[in-house]
Amino acid sequence: MTPVPPSPVFHVIDPAVLLEAAAGSQEIALLLSQTYIDSAPATYARLQQGLQQADFAAIGSQCHALKGMTMLIGARELTALLQEMEQAARQQQRLGAAEQRLAVLYPAVFDEMQLSIRHSKLESQA
Repeated sequence: MTPVPPSPVFHVIDPAVLLEAAAGSQEIALLLSQTYIDSAPATYARLQQGLQQADFAAIGSQCHALKGMTMLIGARELTALLQEMEQAARQQQRLGAAEQRLAVLYPAVFDEMQLSIRHSKLESQA
């Protein structure tokens, strides 16, 4: 039996939000976490492409899609940022500061999700 390291400290996600959405089931929370890891990068890549092309429709739709995922995992700051960017895109506007923050925040959320998954798997093996 492998000892489980102490729970990591999360700064940009709240695993309790995901666990609540999973009705308290660690198994379902882990499945939803893995779905985020599998799905979010492609959505983020489409958002980045939309930003590069100044395609407001793509920016708005990809912000909306990614926002749904980040809300589920308790990434409150990223969710709020995506909401702000989505609203701006619908008004044909860009938010430079928000886009810069997105470039820092999205990878941080992704990294914490991977950490959360690794920790959950260790807990389930103990």
